[in-house]
Amino acid sequence: MVEIAQRIFEPLGYTVNYQTINWARALLYARTGEFDAVLGALREDAPDFVFPENPQGETQVGLFVRRNSNWQFDGPQSLKGRHIGLILDYAYGEDLQGLISTLAIPSYAGGDHPLNINIRKLQAGRLDIVVEDVGIFRHATASLGVADHFRLAHVFSREDIFIAFSPHSKDSARLARAGHRP
Repeated sequence: MVEIAQRIFEPLGYTVNYQTINWARALLYARTGEFDAVLGALREDAPDFVFPENPQGETQVGLFVRRNSNWQFDGPQSLKGRHIGLILDYAYGEDLQGLISTLAIPSYAGGDHPLNINIRKLQAGRLDIVVEDVGIFRHATASLGVADHFRLAHVFSREDIFIAFSPHSKDSARLARAGHRP
């Protein structure tokens, strides 16, 4: 997403300055106009933001378990009573979020490294499942040196992701149109 943003906006005279911070803070800073945009947003993450017509990418929402777990996703009832690690203020899709809130026991991590917190909790057996983008989870576990401790149990959904622009900025509609370019 950073490279996409650079290719689209730098030729238009903008400098892309990407900062890695927690999602809730990124949304807050963009909402107040401190940031111009957030990268990798679902429409439901920030419905008040300005979105390009077409997505800039896709996320695959995966359900990850410990490697030795025999758990499988066999429909909604297989989530019943499971402790599921999520990240505060992330959107996982209405279907999955609805199932988790009615059937499972959600556990939300926040702060600067919430995925690492959920990975450690899963590793320690304090969570049964972690919900995360497949690529991001694999990258994070590889960076922590624990990739072989987990397995992808199920890809729940594939969703479009966007560069979403601040509702506070007067340039957002123009930038979203620029983000629409192939």
